Amino acid sequence: MKKIVIAAWHLANPNVGIGRYCRSLLDTLGRIESQYRFEIFVPIQHVIQPSRGRLRFRAVRLPVFRRRTWEQVVSLLASPYDLLHFPHDSSVIWKRGKFLVTIHDVKPLLFPPFKSKWNLNRWLYQMFVPDRCQQADRILTVSQYSRKDLMTHLNLPPERISVVYQGVDTQTFHPLSASEKSSYVGKKFILSVAGEDPTKNLETLIQAFAQLPSSLRETHELILAGDLRRRADLRELVGDLRLYNDVRFSGVVSEHELVRLYQQASVFVFPSLYEGFGLPVLEAMACGCPVICSNTSSLPEVAGESAYMFDPKDSGALARALEYVLTDAGMRKRLVEAGLARARQFTWEQTASELMAVYDSMLHS
Repeated sequence: MKKIVIAAWHLANPNVGIGRYCRSLLDTLGRIESQYRFEIFVPIQHVIQPSRGRLRFRAVRLPVFRRRTWEQVVSLLASPYDLLHFPHDSSVIWKRGKFLVTIHDVKPLLFPPFKSKWNLNRWLYQMFVPDRCQQADRILTVSQYSRKDLMTHLNLPPERISVVYQGVDTQTFHPLSASEKSSYVGKKFILSVAGEDPTKNLETLIQAFAQLPSSLRETHELILAGDLRRRADLRELVGDLRLYNDVRFSGVVSEHELVRLYQQASVFVFPSLYEGFGLPVLEAMACGCPVICSNTSSLPEVAGESAYMFDPKDSGALARALEYVLTDAGMRKRLVEAGLARARQFTWEQTASELMAVYDSMLHS
């Protein structure tokens, strides 16, 4: 029986996009029939719970230290394998079998750096990612848009790149019942979910919120969920626009809290300038929340016609979109219904099945 090793370092960060991607993918792989044995390297604090579906899963727990070093330790400690899969951009010095790497996007190549951390990340990406791509036997990415970017900016041949979409867990991300929705007594709110990455474009959302009619600002607050501790500039902008009492920075939230926010929000806004996929869009849709999102990068591919789209560089266009969706009950209903249907098209079961097909093609070619 052939063996596949998966290096799941990002399970150490379960509240960020790649962390949720790794966790959901592994959970689903463990439930489907497979002809392979899996050795999963995970951060020491993470435990893969045993279940009937995981009889061929072996978890190896390693202390968490610098990711690049951790990944080399994985390649050294793994017992003989047929395929090594890194579900994020990375490389190995010692390759003892076939190598598959998932590259979610090429953002560091396309956008200027943000503070010293982003300068370093951009430099590391430019230095090492092209070599990683050449080292890998196959590249996996998460959208046709990202596939095109990999071909354009890293000069990769199309036959070496496979696309497997992400999924959404509709058992976890689901709408409130009508009675639960009507029982909510808090202030209405507009929601956005993002980290410190400047391409999330939250300043445009704050500016758009400031342009809303006072009647809407009086009845709605803006909630920004995610780790924005390093974005003092956003708090300064809120102060400059005199929105102290109208914009709330909720910080990092648990998955349970995130679901509740999606379920209770009047509208979810995703103003990102660039996404390899854009999972929060589908999560919000699955929770029955109308979505307004950018018309750039992979977002039209993921959202289809189920979101209200706008130019993310135009705060006025976003303000008009917000006013329209917040005041037109018919539009909100159409977005909710279309979003629920769209989210059902992206399942982790489908993701795992398509990934297994990639494994098959690599191990039996």
